[in-house]
Amino acid sequence: MTLPRMLAPTLSFLALLLLSVTAVADAPPGYYDGVDLTSQETMRATVHEVIDDHQRFPYTSGSTDTWDILNQADEDPLDPGRILDLYRNRSLPKFSGGNNYYNREHTWPNSYGFPDDGWDNDPYTDCHQLMLCDISYNGARGSNIFDDCTSGCSSYPTDEHDGVSGVNYRGNGSPIDIWEVWDHRKGDVARAMFYMDVRYEGDSGSEPDLILTDDPFLIQASQTGDNEPVAYMGLLETLLAWHEADPVDDKERHRNDVVFQYQQNRNPFIDHPGWVDLLFGDGITPAPVPDALFALDGAAPNPFNPATSITFTLARPARAELAVFALDGQRVTTLTTGHLDAGSHSVRWRGRDAAGRLVPSGAYLVRLRGEDQVASTKVLLLQ
Repeated sequence: MTLPRMLAPTLSFLALLLLSVTAVADAPPGYYDGVDLTSQETMRATVHEVIDDHQRFPYTSGSTDTWDILNQADEDPLDPGRILDLYRNRSLPKFSGGNNYYNREHTWPNSYGFPDDGWDNDPYTDCHQLMLCDISYNGARGSNIFDDCTSGCSSYPTDEHDGVSGVNYRGNGSPIDIWEVWDHRKGDVARAMFYMDVRYEGDSGSEPDLILTDDPFLIQASQTGDNEPVAYMGLLETLLAWHEADPVDDKERHRNDVVFQYQQNRNPFIDHPGWVDLLFGDGITPAPVPDALFALDGAAPNPFNPATSITFTLARPARAELAVFALDGQRVTTLTTGHLDAGSHSVRWRGRDAAGRLVPSGAYLVRLRGEDQVASTKVLLLQ
């Protein structure tokens, strides 16, 4: 098992090729361009940069809130006037705000790391992990961890909807009881958990660092009643199996698109299911590391205003591209591309986009790509 925070071997060319053809739901062109697939460490960091700092909406408000978003995201595919809940698979009429039939399920229980709904505590209201749920089934799940039930199991059957049904189970566990999601929604829950682990790394305000684990005692220790800097959820091994057993479907893609319209970030594991194993599972068999094509030396000055020089060295003549990306993955400009000679190169960026307009102050990702290799560095523009 490869732990989420460990550095994995360099990805083989075959794996990169497979990733390049993975189906995407409706991510806008260029959304994932900033993701660096060189290694597990760089992949995790750059995926985090793409999905970080989303637009937060209030949990409950007279203006647009999580109720409004979830009523669209969890809409019944057979009837736009109804929602389809997570655990009971029950179709219910839509209500604005609270009601006596369904409520909002924190699939990552907020008691594990973020029990207080503060303006700078984004996981509490993150609609990629909030899902509408039958009130009684939500209560039965409580704050149980996700696992397959093997002892003291109580069944919670679903309704049949569009020819699909199943059974949830609540069971005994030590030190925390478990909740087994019915088969048709196991993958949805698993991919929401993978998103939370990568999205929240404790690097903004009071956000916690959320980590998936197979240790239930670590999870239990997160339940302090206070917002915590580090919190755990799982079980990771089970979630990996659920992800494989229940592939992404159109309903989940629709949900991702709706949440993106509001929060302006996506769940990458719905768009690219193959990334789950690379970041959380066994990954791939290491391939021989090719001779390094280049060294990206960095940028100077950094921070900069009005311009910085990016230097790199090519070990041999090759086709290469040096480009600038915003942290949300959008390409800002291409600094150089084409066949370059071996040796040292220096390219100047004056803080402008491809149309020649000055870009806002902030951090940007400079990426060098050549052959099957990628390297990147951050630069900070101070206007």
